[in-house]
Amino acid sequence: MREENERRGLLQFVPPNFLPLNVLLIESEEYLLDLRELLPAAQIALLRIDELPRSEKIFDLIIAQDLLTIGEDFYLRLLGLNHLLSDSGVLLTQFFSGAKLVDLHFWDKAEIVKLLSDANYKEIHFLPGELSSSNIKIWLVKACKCTAEVAALKELFTPEIRADLSRILHRIEYDIDAEENFQQLMELCEREGIFDEYLSDFINQVVVHAAAKDFIKLSAKNYGRELLIGASVL
Repeated sequence: MREENERRGLLQFVPPNFLPLNVLLIESEEYLLDLRELLPAAQIALLRIDELPRSEKIFDLIIAQDLLTIGEDFYLRLLGLNHLLSDSGVLLTQFFSGAKLVDLHFWDKAEIVKLLSDANYKEIHFLPGELSSSNIKIWLVKACKCTAEVAALKELFTPEIRADLSRILHRIEYDIDAEENFQQLMELCEREGIFDEYLSDFINQVVVHAAAKDFIKLSAKNYGRELLIGASVL
């Protein structure tokens, strides 16, 4: 197995992982062999940009090396790939900066950050790539569909449990049978082993209104739960 500093290009962002991840390579076949070494249990699809499926939340990792260097409609491309990523999925790509000496699209970092943010990527990381010439610099990009904090939350329980938790909290927030739904919330937490720290973080992520947070926090005390729910802006 290659050490991290020996991995080439975008694979510097990919740690070894033995889970059965779903991976998409978009016109980036040169990474396939090394990727199979890093992710031996992964299911890897090879597609062109015009062959993308219509389903949502399919892939945990998408590598599209030339996504931002060739073509047009970059925002729509990025938004489309965002829809293909799982809730904690990651897009890896690159861009060129420097003197525009060749027939490629060039960017600066601020443009890339805005473009990715507009396309609903929540966390963005850069690494310098190899210089292709004295006037052209390559930047490697890791764009995450959610922040590392939210990704950690999502990995603790199944999507079905998180969906139930989110549904109940939203019903409480909008005062739809709030008492009954709070009872369901406590039963779900007891049944699935949802601990106070996780529940507090989840509430801080999905509940917006301060009144709803106060209701949940006070009601939880009757069940012996001390929830660390932060203040809301609303």
